[in-house]
Amino acid sequence: MSSYHFLSLSQLNGVWTIHLKRPEVYNALNAGLIHEIRDVAEKAKASESARVLVITGEGKAFCSGADLKSGTSDSDLGAVLRSTYNPMILALRGLDKPVIGAINGPAAGAGCSLALACDYIIAKEGAYFAELFVQIGLTLDAGSTAFLMQSLGYHKAFELAATAKKISAEEAKVWGLVAEVVSEENWENRVQAIGEEFAQRPTLALALIKRELQRAHHQDLATVLEMEAEAQRHAGYSKDFQEGVTSFLEKRAPKFVGK
Repeated sequence: MSSYHFLSLSQLNGVWTIHLKRPEVYNALNAGLIHEIRDVAEKAKASESARVLVITGEGKAFCSGADLKSGTSDSDLGAVLRSTYNPMILALRGLDKPVIGAINGPAAGAGCSLALACDYIIAKEGAYFAELFVQIGLTLDAGSTAFLMQSLGYHKAFELAATAKKISAEEAKVWGLVAEVVSEENWENRVQAIGEEFAQRPTLALALIKRELQRAHHQDLATVLEMEAEAQRHAGYSKDFQEGVTSFLEKRAPKFVGK
């Protein structure tokens, strides 16, 4: 199902899947596509049926970054970011369900930021990541400054940002950016399977993990320990925790409901 112009959205067994649909420009981001990604993320957050969001691209690329040919009437790029890209990234990071990035091809510039905004990233063989901003005299945006630092540390982050170096899917896996590299022949099946796997996990626990990991990066240890304790208190009262313990004792697969 989809009522969108620049992406398609399907929903099956708790898995919501976005296909970016601007293959003629390698799924470059224009204002319309950015708005639609944000809209899906906000709808997924409000939906009790949504348990995981998968983002992938149509055609040869995942996302080639900002659509420079579409232009903008606003010469203040900071204002453009505040009104378009930033709300999209915050909606994805604020979604209390896992976001799976299925990187089917090049993820460049803001497309790389979009990929790194996801919680769990798989990449097809032949895909690559590139922070191309410096090539047009710009700095990182759409969250890449934080995402690269969180994942790689200062020197690797600077290397990627300052050189616009392309990182293959395999190299990204070695560096810890990518969880899995999948062959072309297994791609569709694996994307479907990973969505279903996460949809069966305890949604509340995943939401808490996602939130606390993001907060922990900016906190001292004592604050993190207290934050973990409060989150665990919340999880400890959940039906999913009761089911997890019961299923473990009964030696059967758990049936989590996300509450």
